[in-house]
Amino acid sequence: MQPIQTQYESIIEEEVTLTQRISLCKDSIDILLEYISRHADSIHILTAEDIVTTIHAMAQNLDTELLHVRFEKGILEHKLHELQLQANLHSATVQSS
Repeated sequence: MQPIQTQYESIIEEEVTLTQRISLCKDSIDILLEYISRHADSIHILTAEDIVTTIHAMAQNLDTELLHVRFEKGILEHKLHELQLQANLHSATVQSS
């Protein structure tokens, strides 16, 4: 099992990556909606709607994954805090001896 600090660092990287991916999906949707508003008379609207809906679904899935990552991050933060408290207690005990 990985040390908690290593797990925590990994989960932070995963959170950043997911946030970037979600942002890209949202930016892509905005670009597509702008394109659709300018070219609605010359594109196949149902296909455009399918594309936007697919990207939206992808963003929702990534957002759900991000929720789980943040949940795990919170648990790891608690564990790190507990370890720090134990280390501080141990250090104070050793110094007072």
